[in-house]
Amino acid sequence: MKKQNGLFRAIIESPKGSSQKFDFEPEQGIFLLSKIMPAGLVFPFDFGFLPGTLGEDGDPLDIMVVSESGTFTGCALDCRIIGVLRATQRERNGEEMENDRIIAVPEISDLYKSTRAIAELGRELILEIENFFVGYNRLAGKEFKIKQVAGPAAALRIIKNGKSKSNKNDFLVQIFLPISEKPEFGCTLERLQDTLTKKFGGTSIYPHNPVKGIWKDGGRAEFDQSIIVETMLCCLDLSFWSALKTDLEKALDQKEILVRTLKISTL
Repeated sequence: MKKQNGLFRAIIESPKGSSQKFDFEPEQGIFLLSKIMPAGLVFPFDFGFLPGTLGEDGDPLDIMVVSESGTFTGCALDCRIIGVLRATQRERNGEEMENDRIIAVPEISDLYKSTRAIAELGRELILEIENFFVGYNRLAGKEFKIKQVAGPAAALRIIKNGKSKSNKNDFLVQIFLPISEKPEFGCTLERLQDTLTKKFGGTSIYPHNPVKGIWKDGGRAEFDQSIIVETMLCCLDLSFWSALKTDLEKALDQKEILVRTLKISTL
């Protein structure tokens, strides 16, 4: 996710110094412990992904965040992109693909506050990062080859391409809001629209085609009408949507509001 100040937000999966490999599972909004590395092998720096992007392997672009200290699994960091390790990865079955590693530094870092390009890290540190990725993949039965160490311009082109690919594989979130004549309904709808537009860049509301609902409660038939609020996004954060659902139920005095998520593809 690119911010207005030119920074990119990274999500950390495996923190600096960790001997455990975590993978984010977007459908459930959890971090899965996927691997315990051999004794002595740890991540040299925070490692994670750039949400809203897609790499050749079908996952978000990988990013390593070089800093004087580590964070934790699930931490979000606003980073400055300084370069990329252009690489190919050969799987156990012989399949080969591009698998670049974006390199960044945290905006809040003191040690790297003036770093703007990967070359400024020094050849020794760059080699340490390269050797980690090569050795890590070798232990997994894969071959990882560094083709080129490139600067921020090349990295930004890869990110731009990754964003374009990500737009072809999205989630659709639909919120069914029961229509009410109470004043709080209009205010809640406006706040919801503002929240979703700011966070995801836009939303759609269908006020003129209400959905008619019918269900039974204690043997009696109940009816209501709802409007649908839709938002498209590339990464599903279930904790955000669960909290939003709870807030809407409280604001509109509803026992339950239906929030539906769908995996979609766009042309």
